[in-house]
Amino acid sequence: MQPDTMNSYVRRRLEHWGDEFALARDCEYLGHQSKNLLYVLMQHHGMPGKATGYKPLEVNAEAQQIEDIVSEIGKHAPGIGWVMRAYYCGQGRRKFERFETANLLLGNAGLALVSKPSYLDMARRGTERVHGMLLGVAMAA
Repeated sequence: MQPDTMNSYVRRRLEHWGDEFALARDCEYLGHQSKNLLYVLMQHHGMPGKATGYKPLEVNAEAQQIEDIVSEIGKHAPGIGWVMRAYYCGQGRRKFERFETANLLLGNAGLALVSKPSYLDMARRGTERVHGMLLGVAMAA
């Protein structure tokens, strides 16, 4: 019996994406937690000129690839896209706090709330779609 290395690779990539695009990181790149975008704009007296500008937010290329894949999934199946974000990018336990986060995201998007078994099934189906899309990219290369 041969171990399925592609499944573990996809899981590892999704976990990394979840760390890079964590839902709790909304102000982290601005420095101290008490600084928000409004504070930074006030500090600079508006937007800085084109010559200086702000340093763009750097994102890992592998995590950005997964973000693009999940965004594509979200265009065709919005519910699965939101569940994937909650399942991998949320905080807390996957079957409890992240389930609540998924329903919050779904509700805010105007979609129907889901039960816990449906949530877990949607996360599984989303993971399988990412698996297929990564496999397609690997085969094309």
